[in-house]
Amino acid sequence: MLGAEVWVKLVEPGTGHQAPGTGEGSGSGVSSSLAPSAQSQVPGFSFLTMTTRSSFRAEYAKAAGGKTAVYMARWVNTRGEKGPWSEITTATVAA
Repeated sequence: MLGAEVWVKLVEPGTGHQAPGTGEGSGSGVSSSLAPSAQSQVPGFSFLTMTTRSSFRAEYAKAAGGKTAVYMARWVNTRGEKGPWSEITTATVAA
């Protein structure tokens, strides 16, 4: 494996987030299944980093404090082939 692409979208707290191409989300307002193919980018999400570690720390501007960071990732092998999207996870950006 080359590593995992990590993608993020910042949203206002309490607004929830629907993954593209999905219907109703989970109780948190975040859907865990994604419709885009493994080769596509996800609308509204930005590429954050490529990592080989199971955890990482993201730094945000002070103005992002209190927002919800919506994350998803996918593995990429050394031939550039991309795997399926992970489940979506969220975290509150520290103020």
